[in-house]
Amino acid sequence: MRVIVGLSGGKASAWCAGWALRNFPKEGVVFYFNDTKWEHRDLYRFIDDLSRYFDHPITVDSDGRSPEDLFREYRVLASSRMPFCTRILKAQRLQVFYEDGDVLVFGIDSREPERAKNLERIYSMVAIKTGKKCQLRFPLIEERVTRDQVDEFIKSTGILEPQMYRLGFLHNNCSGGCVRAGKRQWKMLYEKLPEVYAERERVERELGELLGKKVSFLRGETLEEFRGKIERKSLSSYYYDDTCSGREYWKLVSRYEADKKKKAAPRPTRGKKGFVRRRFGIGK
Repeated sequence: MRVIVGLSGGKASAWCAGWALRNFPKEGVVFYFNDTKWEHRDLYRFIDDLSRYFDHPITVDSDGRSPEDLFREYRVLASSRMPFCTRILKAQRLQVFYEDGDVLVFGIDSREPERAKNLERIYSMVAIKTGKKCQLRFPLIEERVTRDQVDEFIKSTGILEPQMYRLGFLHNNCSGGCVRAGKRQWKMLYEKLPEVYAERERVERELGELLGKKVSFLRGETLEEFRGKIERKSLSSYYYDDTCSGREYWKLVSRYEADKKKKAAPRPTRGKKGFVRRRFGIGK
């Protein structure tokens, strides 16, 4: 049996790496990193620092292709509605890598229980298809670890946190230019890492030329068009205030929809700047 920690380059998975070494024999623990070829250079520095801190090697796996290679091969652009690059370059690689009886450790916290449930469903299906059974562990959920505690752990190691976090991004994947990103993140990417934004804009434009049609990561507009709005400052105030993110708003709406049969509750509303103003206490 191996204990495979999905080391993503994020702080949560780094905490999980330490948890695995504390709870299982070191020789059976595998730090597994999947390289998509789109990662920020500082991510590699961070995982190298972790390897030295834990005195434990990292197993690097890669499909060999980048997301752009996939887009050209399949002649379609991935997006938040169809993030097939994540499935092919990450999920399927791990599903091939693990062996029957292995334990897979994921850095998902209590704010994302639906992701944990989805992974359990997926790996149940993989087990039926391949005959390889595995146990999934979510130590951040199991031990009710908060993001503040994760931050404290990173500080205690003396390791500099990844640059993406220092720039204000919530995740450290695909250099901030992930196909799953929302428009607020793309705006931040343009402001903080314009060279990455320009590269994703090039990918979008060249694939469109190859296919002979307009393609876009975003819904309804290309990165070039969205950049024009940023430069003209024609975006709504929603994009200039971080009081409540769009993701947080829609999570609140989903919670309202799920609870409305149980009790009467006012639907979450957005104020003039586009944020939740009542019922949930956000943006006050």
